[in-house]
Amino acid sequence: MGGQTSRVSDLPLPENVKSFIIDKWGIESLHPPQFDSMNPILAGENTLVVIPTASGKSLIAYIAIMKRLLLDDPQSRAVYIVPLKALAREKYTELKEIAESAGLKVGLGMGDGGGTKDLDSCDIMVCTSEKLDSIMKLRPELVSNISLVVSDETHLLNDRDRGPTLEINLTRLRIMRPDAQIIALSATVGNSEEIAGWLDATLVESTWRPVRLEYSTLADLFLEPRLVQDARKTQTQLAVPRSLSGPSSHVCAAVLDDVVAQKGQLLIFVNSRRSAQSEARRLGERNLKRLEEEKKLDLEKLAKQIVSLNDSITGEALANCVKGGVAFHHAGLTNDQRVLVEDSFKSGRLTAIAATPTLASGVNLPARRVLVRDMKRFDGGMSRPLSVMEVRQMLGRAGRPGFDDQGEAWISCKGDSLGLADDMAERYFFGPVEDVRSNLASDPPLRVHLLSAIANSGIQSRAALRRFFSATFLGFTTP
Repeated sequence: MGGQTSRVSDLPLPENVKSFIIDKWGIESLHPPQFDSMNPILAGENTLVVIPTASGKSLIAYIAIMKRLLLDDPQSRAVYIVPLKALAREKYTELKEIAESAGLKVGLGMGDGGGTKDLDSCDIMVCTSEKLDSIMKLRPELVSNISLVVSDETHLLNDRDRGPTLEINLTRLRIMRPDAQIIALSATVGNSEEIAGWLDATLVESTWRPVRLEYSTLADLFLEPRLVQDARKTQTQLAVPRSLSGPSSHVCAAVLDDVVAQKGQLLIFVNSRRSAQSEARRLGERNLKRLEEEKKLDLEKLAKQIVSLNDSITGEALANCVKGGVAFHHAGLTNDQRVLVEDSFKSGRLTAIAATPTLASGVNLPARRVLVRDMKRFDGGMSRPLSVMEVRQMLGRAGRPGFDDQGEAWISCKGDSLGLADDMAERYFFGPVEDVRSNLASDPPLRVHLLSAIANSGIQSRAALRRFFSATFLGFTTP
């Protein structure tokens, strides 16, 4: 920023916005990767920011939005694209806080009942990819004056289900609004330069994170630290390997006992909704036995609140788990249940959450310790190993900024061979992250978006179709 310091007070923003960030959010200075991104972003350049989980990607986007809408192009709008409804509500809530300090209005679009708020009159639209796709087809006037596009979790271009829609949305916006600034936010990816090239973006890349992170393998209850990620380089020595006490037949129980003894919290990632509920039930029953009476009464109240929100089979199962201080988290929860679980975990009422991998996609829910229990999941008709990108995203939830001086990122290596643990560490801790690849060429996404382009985008010739699809990430990376 032209020789300026990293203080928020030095940012070229209105004083009321800077005061809000400092006084309400308690942020007085920028983290190194946030500061590094300011030059291109404040200059109005397309920017791809690739930094670890919990390093402050969202604040970068919020600063860009405030600068664009308040100073550079006051009559325009911004759109913030997210992959999940849970993430849409989180960003909507945060953006409302800072936007109100500047007299701006935020709208929400999620594509289901009750999921649309103030889209007609807002300055900032927070939308899932699917909802934005629908808006551009049916109500293109809502994006006619877009001057800034934020794409959160951009590495999900790689996702077979969500990726094609995000890719088409970014392509269509770049064609419709060629002067709009694009801010793409992502976790670590293998081909960040290629994605930046597609978006004509300046690349800001960093491995810095605010909390020291120690990566370990867990095999037969034997914990072996393998790698430390410490931006400050103050404590790079690995902890001593140790064995956990507890039932070898129930690894998660031993991990929970260990973290409770340290007064920490635990996130466990499993491969299915059924596994999340089953693991939460077993851990809740175990944890209940050690709770003090006052804690039990508090959790009873929480369980009743969950049932009152939605008296369903899932709600009752969740309430029973919560009585023991443990919850599950998956896409089958209602929004109210999900928010209550997340808020209760953040406040410390809950000790552990068993979750499916969707929780790793951007939702701000860190814990002292993260355990990836299932390193495979059923996908495309067979059981496949998780990608390095997915596992790093999950493990990045370890370490609560402002609460922990270290995060603990563990993967469970099932089987008797310690050699397996070595192989897993080599792949997931030291190995390269996969490249992001377009999934637009697969069927049905290509057929759906091809027909949609003809029906809704005024494309009337093969040449126009070629021009449109050559502008996609698929067209950029495939001859």
